[in-house]
Amino acid sequence: MDPLDEILARAAQRQQELDRMNADYEAIDAAEYAQFNAEMDARDAARDRN
Repeated sequence: MDPLDEILARAAQRQQELDRMNADYEAIDAAEYAQFNAEMDARDAARDRN
């Protein structure tokens, strides 16, 4: 394999890894955001009852 082809293949593989890491981070972030909103909604509901 040509050295340039090897570099491009490694770069493409690294980009795929970064894309997967980003997708994982986005999923975690969305779950944490949903949990935070649920907790705030519960606090608001409890406050409104008092």
